[in-house]
Amino acid sequence: MPDGSAAFEGSISGPALFGVALTPAQVVELAGDSNASRAILGQFVFGGGWYTALYFSNGSVNQVTFTVNFIGDDGNPLNVPSLNGTSKTVTLAPGGSTMLEAPNVGSLAEGYVSVALPVGVTGYGVFRQSVPGLPDQEAVVPLAYPNVTALSMVYDDINAITAIAVVNPSNVATSITITAEDVSGNVIATSASPLVLQPGTKQIGLLRSILPGLNGIVGNRGIAKFTIPTGGIVVLGLRAKGVALTSIPTINGRTLFDFTGEQFF
Repeated sequence: MPDGSAAFEGSISGPALFGVALTPAQVVELAGDSNASRAILGQFVFGGGWYTALYFSNGSVNQVTFTVNFIGDDGNPLNVPSLNGTSKTVTLAPGGSTMLEAPNVGSLAEGYVSVALPVGVTGYGVFRQSVPGLPDQEAVVPLAYPNVTALSMVYDDINAITAIAVVNPSNVATSITITAEDVSGNVIATSASPLVLQPGTKQIGLLRSILPGLNGIVGNRGIAKFTIPTGGIVVLGLRAKGVALTSIPTINGRTLFDFTGEQFF
């Protein structure tokens, strides 16, 4: 009973207290986090010369249903007209697959994707950039899991300029410190102050200038390290210009792939 006169019947899994009001997108995410692995696509963009597609496949022997949530950079639900809303429920038969598309229509819209993937389900994103007078370019980006407090990424500011998308999918604000090393492991740049991200928000910009103090990256190559005190973050590196559009996913202190690319912006 509400007054405590009778014992609660049932079970409670994962109780939590939050010091801030949760956004609608975060409430949706919490509903799915208890029985699936939460995955993030750090950049979701359409319109203004950009297209994004999401691919999912079910490798299990069971039918699965899950919800794909689209969240704006400000942490609020992002409306995707081609998918009829701010989220999309997907049902996959055993061995089944599907694709969700956000076409290059209208003005630029940016955010990220958050999805609680059932066991056996995998996915990835595809970006396509359309520049007048040039062939369209694509990059494949795997989903990332926001369960780490330290990430690293190989950068190359001699032959390319790297942009980063940084997502805080947690329910509390976090402060990200960025440190850059050269090829010999010497620290050549450290952010003058942390990048503070509110719950559920994202920021995108050039690695060399997303925070003051990082201009030492210019004309160098090496490793950029991202750390937070607690919680989890997602960092996605992106590079593109002319004949190349590439991504640089990172994980727990080591880079999964190191692509050679060109300027992103």
